[in-house]
Amino acid sequence: MKEGFLKLGSRDWAIGERTGIFGILNVTPDSFSDGGRFVRIDAALAQARRMVEEGADVLDIGGESTKPGFKEVSTEEEIARVVPVIEAIVIDESMPVVSIDTTKAAVARAALEAGAEIVNDIWGLQHDPEMASVVAEFGASCVLMHNSRGGWRRDGVLDSISASWEESVSLAFQAGLSEDRIILDPGIGFTDTREQDLEIIRNLGALRSIGFPLLLGVSRKRITGEPFGLGLDERLETTLATTALGIGEGIDFVRVHDVKENVRVAKMTDLITRG
Repeated sequence: MKEGFLKLGSRDWAIGERTGIFGILNVTPDSFSDGGRFVRIDAALAQARRMVEEGADVLDIGGESTKPGFKEVSTEEEIARVVPVIEAIVIDESMPVVSIDTTKAAVARAALEAGAEIVNDIWGLQHDPEMASVVAEFGASCVLMHNSRGGWRRDGVLDSISASWEESVSLAFQAGLSEDRIILDPGIGFTDTREQDLEIIRNLGALRSIGFPLLLGVSRKRITGEPFGLGLDERLETTLATTALGIGEGIDFVRVHDVKENVRVAKMTDLITRG
């Protein structure tokens, strides 16, 4: 993709001008970091407003935990968790674009009908055979993540990510999605080892050179805590380090829990690196 404008749902995003912030809003009882805090609609809506006030550009709503060893929930349960929250958010015209974090096409459809405009799929359209067509039907944008839980495509980490992305982008194009609606995610935390996560982070510039906008999702994950013996509520500074490094390597978006702090780091790093 040439540098220019990306479609974030119905809104234009100027690629390269500044770093975009996806604020994480998990409406699940068992997410690894904030499970149970925002399952009530009023609590979820209050958190959404807080993240917007702090500078979130996208609200990324998830109704099923994808932490290692997670227990899959039914389609009906996931829809029941996310749709009322999406409806409560989008009725407020001051709210930004809403993204649905799901692997199920039926959930994506329900969320898009409720007002979401982006589908964030940790399987990059490769898990549910109907996902690509649903995204295309609604003219939505999508985040296509590499996920090693399905196995590595090639021997090298970067080559395997590239191969997975090629398949995901091909599925998107076959369904009729245009390239200006695609964001790629290298899948930090969805690898097998800490060393693989570090290799990805060290090579973000090479991955960004593939040509699509890149989203980095490291917030509070194992790589920000386990090497230093830090608990989930102690990983802010280590997350911020990856935000700054990623922006320096050319990433376009970060997906984070702590919006205010990451916005401040992004603004400073953008000032240094983007001018």
